[in-house]
Amino acid sequence: MSTVKMTRFTLIITLSLIAAVLTWVGVAFSSTPLGNVQINYRISVPTSQVYTLTDREYYYSVIEDIRNAKSSIMVAMYSMIYDPDDPFDWANDLIRELVRARERGVNVTVILEYRTYQGYMDKNLNAYRYLSANGINVLLDNDTETDHMKLVIIDDHIIYVGSHNWSEAGLYYNRETSIRIISPEVAKEFKEYFQTIFR
Repeated sequence: MSTVKMTRFTLIITLSLIAAVLTWVGVAFSSTPLGNVQINYRISVPTSQVYTLTDREYYYSVIEDIRNAKSSIMVAMYSMIYDPDDPFDWANDLIRELVRARERGVNVTVILEYRTYQGYMDKNLNAYRYLSANGINVLLDNDTETDHMKLVIIDDHIIYVGSHNWSEAGLYYNRETSIRIISPEVAKEFKEYFQTIFR
């Protein structure tokens, strides 16, 4: 992981691949209503608390943070593909770590996309069934608005956001970019948005 070298990190990120994900959070000159949440663009994060993650770095970082989670994990994922018959699948690893976290008392909440403008995300059904069967509070979002997020919030202060889906391709094969942010203030903003969907 490399530390982003800026004196202030404005959450309108210059990385074009994740700018669209973060357009509603960052430093700007006004605030924008988003559903029932008022997002105020006045958050800055010290450089030592923002890390870039490319390709396979994401997996190693997020699985460690999930394993160390103490109180809560919130995941909103466009594509989460659980393939229990595949002995080497990093998506399986992350999904199973969510179950292990719940078993040790962590409050785990997951939003999975199901109904999109182009059809249904049937590939998410196995993950939904597995998580539900293991006591995780999971929403299979059937709303017509597509949840294209790849968001993880851990213990109300660690955030992952970017392009990594929880699929074998997204975690192992593809070129992907995400960031890891350590900030209770940023986590609060994302958590409020998460809760506008999981209601």
